[in-house]
Amino acid sequence: MTRLYAIATAVLLCACGSRSAPVSFSVTTARATAPTQALTLASGIEVQRVRMNIGRLKLEQNESAAAATTAATFEHGSDDSDAGETHEDGEAELKEGPFVVDLDAAALTGAVTKVFDASVPAGTYHEFKFEVFPGAALQNASVIVDGTIDGVAFTFTSSLHASQKSEGSFVVGAGSANITLAFDPANWFGTAAASRLDPRDELNRSHIEDNIRASLNVFQDDDRSGHENHEGEDGGHH
Repeated sequence: MTRLYAIATAVLLCACGSRSAPVSFSVTTARATAPTQALTLASGIEVQRVRMNIGRLKLEQNESAAAATTAATFEHGSDDSDAGETHEDGEAELKEGPFVVDLDAAALTGAVTKVFDASVPAGTYHEFKFEVFPGAALQNASVIVDGTIDGVAFTFTSSLHASQKSEGSFVVGAGSANITLAFDPANWFGTAAASRLDPRDELNRSHIEDNIRASLNVFQDDDRSGHENHEGEDGGHH
């Protein structure tokens, strides 16, 4: 059973008179496997569970769009004084986090799983950003991977920091809007073509963490297909 949860209740803070529109956030491992089996890698390693602490999520507008759209901020378990703030450069922010994405063996199938629904001021945004960083929910880790290597159980725990930025024309309000985070664990611990990276060996830590960062991808995916929208699809979103 997929375990996807947010740490606290979302609080919407937006100025009166701004028309809200739905947007969702989803996650996929971008790799098809059997529905109830662990993700088996070519290097003899099985990945059975992935937990990732995701922090700030932001939708940003250019100055002209922000002038016509009320800034909105989502916070899980927070009432920061800058919530809903419009910055001097005209950006509008969407923040959702921190929260944990928790995928067990049944969820590591390449399916796209919705994490949450939200509402933001309708408008056109030009950039989406997210960050992965250590959090209390994972005991000050940002990524925890459980699996086996040659049949022996292991747990790889990391406090890595990572960020991703996607630019384009992201329209909220014209229809169903969704942002998908994709990450492929297939090469996190090396490949059959190269020396595998034993997660139990501390000397491999930095290489594994680099592989995790490199696998992260965030994009607009309104039909939740696990693939980025392209020109001419879903109203011409990117």
